[in-house]
Order: sequence, then C-alpha cells, then structure tokens
Amino acid sequence: MDKLVRKIEVPLAKNAIEKAGLYIVGKKDLERLAEVAADAYRDYPLHNWFTGGKYDAKASKLIMLISLKTMTEDAVIYADSEEINGFAVWLPFGFTGSKTLPFLMNGGLRLILHSGPGIIGRLLTYETYAMNLKKEFTEHYDWYLYNLSIKKDAQGKGIASKLMRPMMQFCDEERMIAYLETNKAVNVGLYQHYGFELMKEELIPKTPVKHYAMVRNPIFDKE
Repeated sequence: MDKLVRKIEVPLAKNAIEKAGLYIVGKKDLERLAEVAADAYRDYPLHNWFTGGKYDAKASKLIMLISLKTMTEDAVIYADSEEINGFAVWLPFGFTGSKTLPFLMNGGLRLILHSGPGIIGRLLTYETYAMNLKKEFTEHYDWYLYNLSIKKDAQGKGIASKLMRPMMQFCDEERMIAYLETNKAVNVGLYQHYGFELMKEELIPKTPVKHYAMVRNPIFDKE
C-alpha cells in the first residue's frame, strides 16, 4: 500500500465517517467484529466453500479476525455504534490483495490447524481470482468494499444504509470509483440501490460459488 495513500486518503475517509456519527473501530474491537461477521456469514456460499462445503462458525470467525488484523493500518473500518451491530471495511486505491506472511503471522497457522492446509489454497485461489477481476474493472484505482456485515438479528433495521451512504458521499466528493463483490444474488439489488452496477456474474472457476462483481462510478453535482 502506497504510504502517501495511507497518510492522506485513509484519514480523509475516516474523517468523513466520523462526521456522519459512525464509530471508527480500534484493535480492541476486532474480536467483536469477527463475531459479527461469522454470524452474518452463516450459510454464506463462499465461506461454506472455504470450509469444505458446510458452515463452520469458528473458521469464519478466524478468517475475518486474521484479515482484520492484517488490514488494520491500511483500511477504514467502522461500525454503526460502539455496540457494533454491523460494520464495514474499505480499502483505498492500490490494494491488490493480502500478503501471505502477515496473514500467517496474524493467526493463519491457527486456521490451518483448525481447518486443514487446504483452506489456505482455497483462500488464495479466491483472492487471486477476485483481485484479477478488480484490476480488470478499475485498475485497482478504487475504494474497495472488502466487507459489509450486519449481525442476523439486526438486519432489516437500516444499518446497511447507515454504513454505506457516508462512504458513497465521500467517493462522490473525491471523484473515486467504488468496487465490491458479493456471492449472493439477493445482495445485488441491495448494492444497486446505492448506485453500483453489476459488471460480471459467473461461477468462480472450479467452484459451485457464484461471483458478482460490481462497480459504482462517482456521481457528480450538476451545478
């Protein structure tokens, strides 16, 4: 990650999020975030594939916790409140994927012990595929929604909108593309509501998992 991006763009985004009254999370919150994500990813197709075809709450939590620890310095991570019913993780332009060594150092070995070595291969296969698509559509010049998780009993209460809208406004002001992917068809309409366009829909190679790549171009004022 470019140091200038980390020094300038990340603080700008965090400032916009704080102005919207949202909670910027710290390292002390990462365990709670991982729990929320594991709950939200219950029966999520991609995580089920990661863990051999069925939901594994411990593995899902570990995957998210390791990712969060690895990305803390580069990402903008925020929640609806200190209670953390839902949260979002955005990575600034220039992100091309997680580095293997930091992933292993932040708990990857524990994940291997729990799920077996095959899970690392599946994670790497997916990330390579996903990042190649991101490069195809944005050349990595985008704000990337790495994760949006709302715990099950808090869904349908407007938390997703609360988390998404300030970042959409920030991307418009900065004239930046936003990019995301999802693996559930039902989520496509949700993101289209925020201005994202579906760019590609296909099965991830050699998996039964559908992948939906989506791009949102900045909306300019008409003044």
